[in-house]
Amino acid sequence: MGIFKQPKAPVQDPELERQMKERREEEEKAKKTKAEKDKERKWRKSQGMIGTRSLFAKAGGKGFYYEGKEV
Repeated sequence: MGIFKQPKAPVQDPELERQMKERREEEEKAKKTKAEKDKERKWRKSQGMIGTRSLFAKAGGKGFYYEGKEV
């Protein structure tokens, strides 16, 4: 009885496989660099270098360091 036939395997396209592999590698690189930047930003924020309460922020136009004439 030949009613239950095995499906044929799809044809492998080497160019498509190469493009997919390159895209995956690029996405992994982007993900890794984003994770590193997030880690650095979190560390800097914990040290008080960046953020709204940082000494180096220009809250209200002035901060610890500001440009112009000192009053």
